[in-house]
Amino acid sequence: MYDTLMQALAEVDRPSDVCTSGDLPLTMPGLVVEGLGTLHLPLGGSQARELIGHCRQAPYGKGTKTLVDTAVRRVWELDAKSVQFTNPKWTLLIDSIIGKVQQKLGLESCKLTAHLYKLLVYETGSFFLPHRDGEKLDRMVATLVVVLPSVHEGGALIVSHDGHQHEVTFSGAASGYELSYAAFYADCQHEVKP
Repeated sequence: MYDTLMQALAEVDRPSDVCTSGDLPLTMPGLVVEGLGTLHLPLGGSQARELIGHCRQAPYGKGTKTLVDTAVRRVWELDAKSVQFTNPKWTLLIDSIIGKVQQKLGLESCKLTAHLYKLLVYETGSFFLPHRDGEKLDRMVATLVVVLPSVHEGGALIVSHDGHQHEVTFSGAASGYELSYAAFYADCQHEVKP
C-alpha cells in the first residue's frame, strides 16, 4: 500500500516550490504595541531596544516540552494579543501577499487566511537553529513571515525540504524602506542565521 501511495503522489502534477519570497513597497502598518504605543518604521536602534524591553525570550518546542535555551533560539517575542495593525490598508497588503503565496506554492484552489501568531524581534546575533514549526492552528499548511522595515545585516532564512535548500535574504540596502516576506510549507525544516 505504501509503494502505491508513493507512486500516486509522485505522479501528481504540482509545483515544486515549497518556499516563496518577495519584497513590496512599504505600506505603513500602523503598528501599535501594548504599553509602548505606535512604532515608527523603519525601526531604529533605540526604538528596537524599547520594544525588546516589552518582549520575553522566545521559547521553542522539543517534543511535548516548551523550553527557553538561547543556545538553540535567541529571539524576542510578543504575543499577538499585545500587537495591533491599525492601518486598514495593512489587511489588503497581507491579502495580496497571500494571493502571491497561493500561486507560488500551488494552493490557488485553497482558501488561505493569515493569522498573527507572534511578533518576533531579532537583534544583532539572534538566530534559530534548524527546526520545524508545530501546527499552530488546525489545517495549518504554511508559515508566512513578514519582515518590517529595519536597516540590518544578517538574518537569512534557510528553508530545507527533500534535499533542496532555499535561502531568503532580508537584509540589504533597501531593508529599511520596503516590506519583505517569505512563506513555506509547514513541514519544511528552516532556520534563521545570525
